[in-house]
Amino acid sequence: MTYTAYPLITALRTISDLTVTSDRDDLGRCLFVGSGDSLAACLLLERFGHRAQSAGDLAWIAQLPPGYTTVVGVSHSGRTAATIRAVEAARTAGRRTIAVTAHGSSPLARAAHSTVLAPAIQVDEKIPAAGYVALALAALTLEGIDTNGAAAAVADDLALLADSQTPVDERWPIRPPDAISVLTLPDLRSAGDFWSLKLIEATGLCARSVPLEEAGHVDYFIGPQSHLSIHLIGSQGIARHQRLAEALADNGHHVVPVRVPSPAAGGDPIWSEIAMAAYGAHVAQKTALRWNRPPFRGGQVPMDARHIQTPTDGS
Repeated sequence: MTYTAYPLITALRTISDLTVTSDRDDLGRCLFVGSGDSLAACLLLERFGHRAQSAGDLAWIAQLPPGYTTVVGVSHSGRTAATIRAVEAARTAGRRTIAVTAHGSSPLARAAHSTVLAPAIQVDEKIPAAGYVALALAALTLEGIDTNGAAAAVADDLALLADSQTPVDERWPIRPPDAISVLTLPDLRSAGDFWSLKLIEATGLCARSVPLEEAGHVDYFIGPQSHLSIHLIGSQGIARHQRLAEALADNGHHVVPVRVPSPAAGGDPIWSEIAMAAYGAHVAQKTALRWNRPPFRGGQVPMDARHIQTPTDGS
């Protein structure tokens, strides 16, 4: 079977390694801000004691949460208006600002004190994941993570996910559910957020990402409408995932566990999570085909992003 993940896997094995930024020693405690796929990448940094927040929370309220010395704006295009405005607000408030973007001459890069460039991953995608991977790798260098060989490691883990198990979409219900929940513990929180975004993009269905225990408290009330509950399972909390999955299935949910496969689970958990996130784009595209739901509602959704991005003129 041909997997839509293969072009990304090939591209990841050809990009150059990133070097650790020399600025990282002075970062202090960081607030990472982004929107959509970029915010999902920001969530990876919470495991290091930083905070990820929607750029709009800062841009449209203009209030910085206390205790953060640096604000990092993350946007692949560098034209996301909320992220630019958030960085500008942080700079006005006297905070250090850093842009993580693939475009060094973008408005976001110009707004920040310094810029970390994300690697260029050349791949043709219907449901995009390459931008998330590029931003994740670049943002992690700010924490001093050694990303030498990281892209290849993500590619290897993504290949394992694509090849080593029954295709996830074949375990879905035959007909589209009314809604989808993606359940995770913190070790896969970024991946869970990305999966929900990609499932929305690909199918037009309502999807959400939710912490595992919160689903345990409230998801019993979901019904009698059909509901797909996806459990993204890493190396932590496996027994808890299993108990909750059984309870939700007894309550009428269609439950599908998705495991980080061995030996990927024995590698660096950061690369495994990035791979799991990218796998969600592949699964989402195949899900749309299975349920006969064209991406972006068959072209009826305006995708020019004028309400999201700043104009290209002068950028």
